[in-house]
Amino acid sequence: MLSALALLPYTLVAQEEHDEYELRGNEKMGWIINKEGKKIEGVVKLVGTDQTPWENQLKVKFIAFDEINKEKKRQKFKTLKTDELKGYAAYDGEVLREFELIKYKNIRESSASDGSGVSGKIKLIKNLSTSEYMVEVVVPGAVKVYRLYGLPSSVAIGNAEVREREQDIKYIIESPTILVVKNGGKIEELNSSDFKKLTEDCSYVRTKMLNNEYASYNPEKEEKKKSKLGALLKNEFELNGAKIQRMALEILPDYNENCGK
Repeated sequence: MLSALALLPYTLVAQEEHDEYELRGNEKMGWIINKEGKKIEGVVKLVGTDQTPWENQLKVKFIAFDEINKEKKRQKFKTLKTDELKGYAAYDGEVLREFELIKYKNIRESSASDGSGVSGKIKLIKNLSTSEYMVEVVVPGAVKVYRLYGLPSSVAIGNAEVREREQDIKYIIESPTILVVKNGGKIEELNSSDFKKLTEDCSYVRTKMLNNEYASYNPEKEEKKKSKLGALLKNEFELNGAKIQRMALEILPDYNENCGK
């Protein structure tokens, strides 16, 4: 007890020192995990916005608490990229947003070209040549779910390509690719037909699914057998992220809490 009390003043001073730093704009309290797996706490500056969420997958700006110079109004943040980190996290208000480094080739997004011109070719190359992302964790646990945004073209030539690029960016923002990995296995795209397979070892969740207790999941629709062509068309449609994300957020935390290993 005496040891704990002796450490208490130091802890309070450390907290007060961190609290003295006034966050600006898109700066948030958080941490990084470096390549050696060390967690370093500090201030995180998210480079992506609601209109450019893919930027958060490629880099982040960070300054450690012990590097902050309180005599200066502006701090010198380091820009860290995927080859320098295993992940990072930031508190967005009271919500903790965690990003984790994964290896994944976004084949579907590279083929979803925004036209056949220069813009479309650049998008294809960007998505095929990028295989490491710091993706946001949507559902943590034994069954982990990630949200991956495609990389749009940075160039558009002519009015037609500009319009196509604008539509493509809108699609990327509204329909991210939803990825899943169970118990540290292979990372794969998640679609509606996967939920039965992912939860078949959990009678608690399967019972709720079959009893229509999840608003986002209709077993009569999602588990109905279809022809090969029907299943192919359905799966391609269901890969578009918004609906799959709703299902994942409702069903899989329930699985992890009750049956996750």
